[in-house]
Amino acid sequence: MASLPPHRYRTLLVVVLLALGSCGGNSPAPTQPTTPAPTTPTVTVTSIRVGTAGNAATTLAPGDKLQLFAQAVQSDGVVSDVTNLATWQASNPVVATVSPTGLVTAAQEGALDVSATYANQSGSIHADVQKPGCRVTLSPESIVFGALSSSASVTVTTTLSNCRWKARSDAPWLPFQFDPGRSGNGSFGYSISGNNNVDPRDANIIVTVEGGPSAIHAIHQERPLGCVYKVSPEKLTFNPSGGSGSFNVTTIPGDCQWRITDTFSDLRFTSATTGTGAATVSYTVLANAFTFDHPLRVQGLSGLNPPAVHTASVVR
Repeated sequence: MASLPPHRYRTLLVVVLLALGSCGGNSPAPTQPTTPAPTTPTVTVTSIRVGTAGNAATTLAPGDKLQLFAQAVQSDGVVSDVTNLATWQASNPVVATVSPTGLVTAAQEGALDVSATYANQSGSIHADVQKPGCRVTLSPESIVFGALSSSASVTVTTTLSNCRWKARSDAPWLPFQFDPGRSGNGSFGYSISGNNNVDPRDANIIVTVEGGPSAIHAIHQERPLGCVYKVSPEKLTFNPSGGSGSFNVTTIPGDCQWRITDTFSDLRFTSATTGTGAATVSYTVLANAFTFDHPLRVQGLSGLNPPAVHTASVVR
């Protein structure tokens, strides 16, 4: 067989290679899809809080200074101090000015709002500027009592020695009025009866000041933990010739045990002095009894809950 010239060998090789490729030779590996990298949510400032350093009052006298702070609340819940980064502004610079670090300087009487702006968010606080006058502070400002009878005392501090003040209660269940009879610093005490109601109760003792704002001492008394004892009526009145009386006892819940342990030489019980739930207690006041209030306490066996009190009063 005759040999082929060189250029024909090259042509034949190309044809063979092309044929092999078309017959399903090795294919290139498929390209794997690329997973995008996770993105971190953008944290933004949602609000600005403005307050006073040390929780100081926002009522100033001309010439007083008050340091404010600003906090940025972020969308992820983080709170950061931005006092020195915020832009501060006073709504009434004639009344008071504010420095770039949040320091307020009072100039004259009036009212204003001081705002702090950071990251396109703003917050503000209201302030009043008044000439020095009579104001009082109370310590403590509030108190919480349990259900049993108790007492407390309150210290009154005045801004000036000639400040005249008085105190009174705003609740019918706490009858209280007090006049110290003088000006300046002082104190007062009060007592509360046991709370034999199914609900807690509240009262305020309001301290009024001549030429100044009032101050409030807030009182909260819890309800009994267990049984509640009630009497009706709460009081009967007798003359020295004596007489008979009675009162109804009720308990909440209705299966509470109770007893009366009070005894008086000029009073005799004509019914049982112990029981469970509702009952009627009867008694007789002897003739020529002492002019006196005879408290009859209906109380539980544990002594942990306030008693109900019926008073037999003898008057002339």
